[in-house]
Amino acid sequence: MPSQTFFNLPKEKQDRIMAAAREEFFTHSFDEASINRLIKAAGIPRGSFYQYFADKEDVYFYLGEQIQRKMLEGARKELAACGYDPFALARKILPQWLDEIFYGENASFFYRKIDMLHSQQVPRPKRTEDPLACLSAQEIAGLTAKVALRDRTDLEFLLHSLLLAFISCLSEGAADYEAGRPIDTAKLAQVLNRHLSYLENGFKKKSD
Repeated sequence: MPSQTFFNLPKEKQDRIMAAAREEFFTHSFDEASINRLIKAAGIPRGSFYQYFADKEDVYFYLGEQIQRKMLEGARKELAACGYDPFALARKILPQWLDEIFYGENASFFYRKIDMLHSQQVPRPKRTEDPLACLSAQEIAGLTAKVALRDRTDLEFLLHSLLLAFISCLSEGAADYEAGRPIDTAKLAQVLNRHLSYLENGFKKKSD
């Protein structure tokens, strides 16, 4: 996480630094990314960089958080329109995320991440996020009531299960990418919808 010194900077300078970070991490793997190139593109001294960020991992994870936060805020804006139904929201938002990850403006960042996962070079986050941190108490209550969950813990479990279904489809897309095949996000969305139906309706045993 950036220091308070970074957040005290004018927004224009913050944006310039993060634009330089985007360029560096979108065009190089994490191991190949260079702080020297980043600070040159941002027009800041090396000493200033270390006043803002602890190290290369710090700015990398903050960039990832910015991308993730934008996606989550997009989902949050659809909550009311989906009647606080987590499955309706998932069916609307998650296919859009597939398109964004594989073909959107941040696709290069995600492809670099896939490459790093494949080579086991991904740095580990230094902290974990509360999955409900971006939601208000009213939004949490609406989601919990819609699917008759008992408490916050059950809601966390449901959201984690939805995320796992999404990650499963991401993995299929990543496998196609690594094999040099085109990524058919429409097909992945169909698989995702089937997984969501299993979660929503449960598995029914066949009668003997």
